[in-house]
Amino acid sequence: PTPQATPQATPQAALTELEGKIVAEIKANPKISRMELAKVIGVSSDTIKEYLEKLKSKKAIIRVGKTSAGRWEVVG
Repeated sequence: PTPQATPQATPQAALTELEGKIVAEIKANPKISRMELAKVIGVSSDTIKEYLEKLKSKKAIIRVGKTSAGRWEVVG
């Protein structure tokens, strides 16, 4: 029998339209703040906070460093 090919990476859960916009902004500016994201995308900073948590749980982004000196990294 022919061995099965093993997938190299686990596919990420599909992103919503808003999550996609957030990821695109983070790619363009990894040091962007929640307030800046909210302003650019046109939603509240609370909405951005909620979606950043969702993106972190989907392993789509990670936070490098703490506080405002940190930055976001898009995974994959």
